[in-house]
Amino acid sequence: MQTTDETTPPHSLSDWKVLFPYWKSEEKWWAWSLLGGTIGLSVLYVQSAVWFGAWYHRFFDAFFAGQVGHCLGMLPLYLLVTVGSVAVHVTQTYLTQVLSMRWRLWNTRVYLRQYLSEEAYYRLEHGPNRADNPDQRIADDLSQMTVQTLKLGLDAIDAVTTLFSFAVVLWNIGGVFSFNWHGHHFHIPGYLFLGAAITTLTASGILERFGSPLIGANYRQQHFDADLRAGLMDIRRNSEQIAFYGGEDAEHLRLSGYLAHIATNWRSVVRYTWRVNFIGEIYTGIATVPLWLMLAPKAMAHALTFGLYSQINSAYTQVRISLEWFIFNYADLATLRSVLQRLGEFERTVSQQPETGIERFASEIPSVQIRDLTLCLPDTKPIARIGNLTLESGERWLVRGPSGSGKSTFLRALAGLWRHGSGAVSFNMRQAMFLPQRSYVPSGTLRQALSYPATPDRYETASCQQALEAVNLAGYSHRLDEIADWGEVLSPGEQQRLAVARALLFRPAILFLDEATSALDEGNERRLYEALLFALPGTTFISVAHRDALCRFHDHEIVLGDGNAVFSVLEK
Repeated sequence: MQTTDETTPPHSLSDWKVLFPYWKSEEKWWAWSLLGGTIGLSVLYVQSAVWFGAWYHRFFDAFFAGQVGHCLGMLPLYLLVTVGSVAVHVTQTYLTQVLSMRWRLWNTRVYLRQYLSEEAYYRLEHGPNRADNPDQRIADDLSQMTVQTLKLGLDAIDAVTTLFSFAVVLWNIGGVFSFNWHGHHFHIPGYLFLGAAITTLTASGILERFGSPLIGANYRQQHFDADLRAGLMDIRRNSEQIAFYGGEDAEHLRLSGYLAHIATNWRSVVRYTWRVNFIGEIYTGIATVPLWLMLAPKAMAHALTFGLYSQINSAYTQVRISLEWFIFNYADLATLRSVLQRLGEFERTVSQQPETGIERFASEIPSVQIRDLTLCLPDTKPIARIGNLTLESGERWLVRGPSGSGKSTFLRALAGLWRHGSGAVSFNMRQAMFLPQRSYVPSGTLRQALSYPATPDRYETASCQQALEAVNLAGYSHRLDEIADWGEVLSPGEQQRLAVARALLFRPAILFLDEATSALDEGNERRLYEALLFALPGTTFISVAHRDALCRFHDHEIVLGDGNAVFSVLEK
């Protein structure tokens, strides 16, 4: 986990590009059809609101004129339109949810492909350009993006439709405002609409001026929340080690530090949210005052009936609410902009090409070709110079040297995980297998863990049982289809034995072992190497190890340290 600081990257318009790929994808016809249906229903729903405004005008004029019988005759149509309006609104909500889920699933699949291709997941954690908490960006940010974008986008479309529909009504029924000033006679047509537009847009400008810091505060809050979750996950993964150390106080201090970041930044979120809410609530409280002032001349001229006021108030309110879309949704817009910022940052980091330095080529020849290979630190300081070396098929090489001499880095370079340096390596990568010191054991069935990275149906049950028996794990043979968190069930030594069992099943032409038996006693280590040599007699072995006992299983040696590597034949 990479701990974040309080620096907020600058917001870029390019961040909004993450919204567009889905609408040009193979699902575009579904997407546009659902969106078109949703917008069509939204327009229909707005038109029903216009109809209700006109109906209220006629109904209340008749009601206050004492025409009760006429009013009762108007109610059946009102109830019918109400049912239709509800059906339209409910269907629109359903289509929006379907579109949201389809969009989220498509985006998540794309991001997972990007995350798991070209070792991007590795570079995000170990490379020079990192993106913190990629799990949160894929699982949470994508969900927020789709839900918030559709909500805000459809609300905006609804606001625009409502604005145009009721602006016409308000313009027509509001009439012209005429007045004399300094001897000049002025006429302002549609003054009710213009008054609503001016007051609302002024309030929106004030809100953007004082509320914009909320975007950065939300961005940082997502960082710090993700850091705390990742810290809690660390405790789950390493609970036994923490318990052995008695590290509860240290973990509490570490998590308290994450919590302090959350609390400190949350004060900023609260402060800026208070600003936004204060401005919004003040505006909402006084929003009708301009309407009363603009209608005062009509009231003084006795030209304002209750029915007319009801229709004007309804139209004015709808226009004002439409124009207030930015004000009402400012906090959600700030959240969405911070989410898009994090996703845009993730995409830019994932799409960056790996550093060029050590080149790696796939070949079909059985040997491992190393040409003019030099290993360096990221700051270009040399670690070791391997030079030129050919590891022929079936040879067994032991890589040795003091700590820090570059033994594991050498294997990382062969695996393509370390690019710092120069030179080239080539071998049959499809037939190669790397066994790291710390084995990865996924949750699920033991058969899945044993077959990894192949699918569980790749190997027959008898072959799996034989592989387990060969590495002294015969006691687990009857549990192949048992589901468990095998990374917690198996000890570190058993996990290393399970990794060797994978090699026995896969039968690679080239096998790289990076201290892959370091957690085992000499007896089990000897048994594993004997099993590998017996089952894979033609396989090329490259082992990184510290123990002299492994010399007997290898016929060549690479010694790193003091600059250039030294190659030699081991005496049996």
